[in-house]
Amino acid sequence: MKTAMLLHRLESQLASLRQQSAPLAQHATLSARFDRHLFRTRSTLLKAYLDEAGTNLDALRHAVEQQTLPQIAWLAERLVSQIEAITRETATWSLREWDS
Repeated sequence: MKTAMLLHRLESQLASLRQQSAPLAQHATLSARFDRHLFRTRSTLLKAYLDEAGTNLDALRHAVEQQTLPQIAWLAERLVSQIEAITRETATWSLREWDS
């Protein structure tokens, strides 16, 4: 039950983040937005990073179903870091208008 609640909370956070960042989702920047260790995508669109985080949430759900503990831990940590990074990007967007 605890795992289901945590997955639901991550899903809610990601959905809320998608809604908050909707105005910026299709805005291209001059270079990739995040470090390669955090995201695989090299896109300059915020939507691509949100999509990757969504894919990782799906992978986390699957790992929970399969009960693969090392994969669960890695995916959960990565997803939380991705959500935090996108949150910071969205919150500070107005300060970086030069990157357009």
